[in-house]
Amino acid sequence: MSSQVDTPADLAGGTYKGTVREKASQLKQELIRQTLDDIESWRKAVDLEWAQTHPESPHSPIPPEEIEGYRNTVRNEYYEWVEPAFEKYLEPDPDATNPMIASLRTIESSFGGSQDDAGNFSGANSALSRINDVRTDMSQWQGDLQVNFIDNFVSPLQTASINQAAVAKVVREQLECNKILYIRYRKGIIELLDKSIQAVQTLNNGKDPKSFTWGTLVGISIGTGLTLGPAGWAIAGAVLIAGSTLSQGLVPDPPKTNELSAPTAQEVAVKVSEAMIKMDGDMVEEERKVEQALKNLLDTIGDARTGNGPLAVPEPAISSARPGEITDGSLRPHD
Repeated sequence: MSSQVDTPADLAGGTYKGTVREKASQLKQELIRQTLDDIESWRKAVDLEWAQTHPESPHSPIPPEEIEGYRNTVRNEYYEWVEPAFEKYLEPDPDATNPMIASLRTIESSFGGSQDDAGNFSGANSALSRINDVRTDMSQWQGDLQVNFIDNFVSPLQTASINQAAVAKVVREQLECNKILYIRYRKGIIELLDKSIQAVQTLNNGKDPKSFTWGTLVGISIGTGLTLGPAGWAIAGAVLIAGSTLSQGLVPDPPKTNELSAPTAQEVAVKVSEAMIKMDGDMVEEERKVEQALKNLLDTIGDARTGNGPLAVPEPAISSARPGEITDGSLRPHD
């Protein structure tokens, strides 16, 4: 994954919200216009309205003044659902997770470091590098408590510090994966609006409509990339799998598309509504994957913090030593 995930400017903040509202309004106006102007769409609207208001005589001649009233119904009632329906897609905001991601990056940097074959630890934070000084100082001491302190406190502390950085990294990447999901969600909504508008605009009085397809979110693959053994270091692997990165344009691989085109404006509107339902379903499924990945991480981290796990630092025996053990020479430095 890239070192940082930035929301594209056109999908961020007020710019995105303004675009969605503008395009939703345009879609509504195009649906109204084509329902009134397209012969097949208008005929369908008239037949529907007459049948609803005169179920006792569905095939009787329709008075001109009543037909004119249907125009007002189309203008003021048919597509009033469009703009409110797209309002719900103004959230979630991908950048809402930025503070958490930044905090995890800080933790990762603070605990980062490396350890050579001799056990010497080089920490990204100078305070953590002092662990080496403690190890050096303790080498001048002797006795069981000295061995216990080095083997069961200093060495695990070094390992746990590096593992904490790995944990912060993999959790950060999981949140960045979630952020990319929301960015793709926004991109999908803009694409849906654009394609829907085009599908309505190309209606041509009952002729075969030009095909317009729209791609869903399906294609993201998410998994936990954290391995914590009973000893040693944590291994943080890739959380977001290729096929859904920003650099690839957020296009699922393989793409899954849905047809938006139809012979009448009313049928296009139905397909737009169905596409929104598919988008919602995809989003629920992808969020479920993220939720499960975070739960798996929590379980892994919880297990690693118990006993002698790689995120645990056992209490050294010296912390509970009796006064006699302190004064009888057990911890006296070498001459």
